[in-house]
Amino acid sequence: MAQNPFSRARTGLEQLAQLAALQQQETGLRTQLSEAVRALWDEMRRVVAAASIACPAELHAAGLPLLSPTAAGNWLGQWVDGDRLAWQALVRIAEIIEGFDAQAREVHTQRRTLAQERDRLQQHLLEIERLRIMRATADQDLTAARQTVAQFDAANRDLIQAVADEVPIVTHHQRIKAAYDGFLPEIQAYLTALPGALLQGLGELARRLYNAFNRADQPGDLLHALWLPVAENSKIDVEFAGEPGVRYDALIVFSEGHIKCLGLAILLAKNIVQGCPVVIFDDVVNAIDDDHRDGIWRTFFEDGLLDGKQVILTSHAEEFLHRIQQELGVRRTAAIKRYKFLPHQGEHELRVDSDPPTKNYVLLALQALAADEKREALRQARPALESLTDRLWTWLGRRGDGRIDIKLGGPRSPWELNNKCSKLRSAVDRIAAQHVGAPQAVAALAALLNVSGTSIEWGNLNSGVHDSQRDHEFDRATVRVVVESIAALDDALDILQRR
Repeated sequence: MAQNPFSRARTGLEQLAQLAALQQQETGLRTQLSEAVRALWDEMRRVVAAASIACPAELHAAGLPLLSPTAAGNWLGQWVDGDRLAWQALVRIAEIIEGFDAQAREVHTQRRTLAQERDRLQQHLLEIERLRIMRATADQDLTAARQTVAQFDAANRDLIQAVADEVPIVTHHQRIKAAYDGFLPEIQAYLTALPGALLQGLGELARRLYNAFNRADQPGDLLHALWLPVAENSKIDVEFAGEPGVRYDALIVFSEGHIKCLGLAILLAKNIVQGCPVVIFDDVVNAIDDDHRDGIWRTFFEDGLLDGKQVILTSHAEEFLHRIQQELGVRRTAAIKRYKFLPHQGEHELRVDSDPPTKNYVLLALQALAADEKREALRQARPALESLTDRLWTWLGRRGDGRIDIKLGGPRSPWELNNKCSKLRSAVDRIAAQHVGAPQAVAALAALLNVSGTSIEWGNLNSGVHDSQRDHEFDRATVRVVVESIAALDDALDILQRR
């Protein structure tokens, strides 16, 4: 029968692989056996060494063969061949050694327990000795203290009697303290509810006042909502018009100036709600920039919120007070009582000027005209006319089209007041019928413009009064027309700006 040589070869290779595996397994088993024999030799060597110390008589009586110095060779045969007497004797000796080890462990355990008990008793003994010493020291200290107390009582007999006499007073004070302790919760409850009582209902008015103070800010920076605290240590929350629905802690997002504006708005709202007849502003614009200063004074004096109240205003800012006197007009400025605190001159005493000169240019021009000081009247009339026309132009921009065309003499030349007055008269005249006071403003400008634009008076109004040599005197009647026209324009603006 024919057989495929490849199949035979494949079968032979498989058999060879099995043979190689068996050989490898044999090698591994031989290695394990060698390790086991070496471990057994090592253990037997330790047993023989231990027996020579623990039970030498039993070792001698057993008559064990000599143990090979190494684990090599056929040394194990003499121990296990035949009836294995040597091996059994070695096992009995190992059991004897194990018995000795168990007894030693038991003795060691007992000794450890006794040592612990001894240490504990020694600690108690030391503690007893320490307490005995402390007791003796305390007895000595007690004796000394009793002597000190006796000496103190003898030396302070009068004071002790005074203390006894003070007992009724202390009792009386305790009654007062008990009453105070009962009253204190009432005061604390009142203080807790005080923020809510003080600020209740002020949020909307304070918000409007804050926005009025900051009227020059971007519309998105104005307040859309304001939440004032109603309990102690609560926050002031704000919501900006540019971010509706997003609340911020005012004391975190506001600058110092805006925080001051907010505080001022809250205080002023409280004053208005309570109907106080007097409102006092002490250095109200400190740490506040010019734009917000403008919004603050306009809120005070143009929005009508303080009408009927006596307003007391102090400030270190002279230009701020100067600006207010210009913008209020003659009628209201004349009603102001002014005091100026002057620096001392070495005497370190308070110096007060109870009648300082007014800063209103129209009033100064009228006073100069009454004193027949024509040059001074024109000198004050020029800034007065500049301020009045600026106010009129501002009003015009808020009520209608504020654009006017003004011609300049050159690229760096200032505009002439005559040209400015002429343009403003025409612009206001177009809407004069719609606003009370506008016809008076037009009439005042017309009277002023009726003075010849080439006159020396208008020359001084346009370019200012200088000390250079002049060829002509000022005409008294013309100067009067100029000053009275300016005063009439001031009265008209008072009507136009009155709320």
